[in-house]
Amino acid sequence: MTTKKLITLAAAAAVLGGLAVVSSNSKKLKTPSLTGKPVLKTLDLSEILRIEVSDNGEKTLALESTGEGWVMKSLYDYPADIVKIRENLLALSDLKIGQVATGKKLDHALVVDLQGASGKSLATLRLGEKYMREATGQMAMYGGGAYPSGRYVATEGDTVYLVTETLDAFDGDPKSWTETQIASVPRTGIVTAEYTVDGETLKMENKDGVWTLEGLGENEELDTFKLHSVNSTLGNINFNTIADPALTEEQTGMTTGVVFKVTLASGEAYTAKIGAAAGADRYFNLSASFTPTGTDEAADAQATERINAFNAKSGKWTYLIPAYSADNMTKRRADVVKAKEEEPVSSE
Repeated sequence: MTTKKLITLAAAAAVLGGLAVVSSNSKKLKTPSLTGKPVLKTLDLSEILRIEVSDNGEKTLALESTGEGWVMKSLYDYPADIVKIRENLLALSDLKIGQVATGKKLDHALVVDLQGASGKSLATLRLGEKYMREATGQMAMYGGGAYPSGRYVATEGDTVYLVTETLDAFDGDPKSWTETQIASVPRTGIVTAEYTVDGETLKMENKDGVWTLEGLGENEELDTFKLHSVNSTLGNINFNTIADPALTEEQTGMTTGVVFKVTLASGEAYTAKIGAAAGADRYFNLSASFTPTGTDEAADAQATERINAFNAKSGKWTYLIPAYSADNMTKRRADVVKAKEEEPVSSE
């Protein structure tokens, strides 16, 4: 083969090689990586008026924006927490593709449907199982097992993505969408506490931080260890769920249940009713009242408004609270009174 022909072939090979590079680069430009791209591309949070989560066609969670705010339709229209609504919707809006799960299928998925006016679906997201990551380092050393660090999701097509968020709130637990604290009664202001159990009423008074009980025998005294939680019993009480409003007081056990009442120096009073057991929980209702104790009309008006707002939001519901929380409100005389301890006799 002559030198001229070799040069011609080399030039042709170079041209073909260049075309291959151009072709390869062209393909890369046409199919950019999806990593880091939003899962839900056009989601306007301001248009969302209803959130529904379904499991195999059955609704497990439903929230709706009403004229009085967001409510949980799947929990008897109990008020939802707007802060949690925003947090959970922002989690969807900010959801980014971690990687494309090639060959992955979501055989059983929760369907999240975000709806606008007139129930129009604005976006739909399918949630598959969580991605479990094996513990490493000190976590593994101390017995830590696999933990969720992401989730498989899909939109309208068959392509499945792996994202770094677990999106637990959409699994159906209403506590991820509402404030579960029923009341926060200030412990420092309580001056009386009253228990009524099976017709027996126990009245105690708080004098300068020390609980007293009228009618103690000469050889009796209050068991202060068992009374340490009286002030804080209603300070941070949370519910597990809401009872069906259709249940009667006979069905919840309220008609024959326990009554626990505390009064504050300000004139505010909170009355709790504890009903029957329901599994590991007990039925519970809390209402408030106010009796002015001074002559400050402005302060009295504020207190009245505060009490009315409490009763409108929390007082009308029957809750299910943990049984151990209810136990602190079911004291009898025998529970808090003990035999007086004899003083040690001096050896001198």
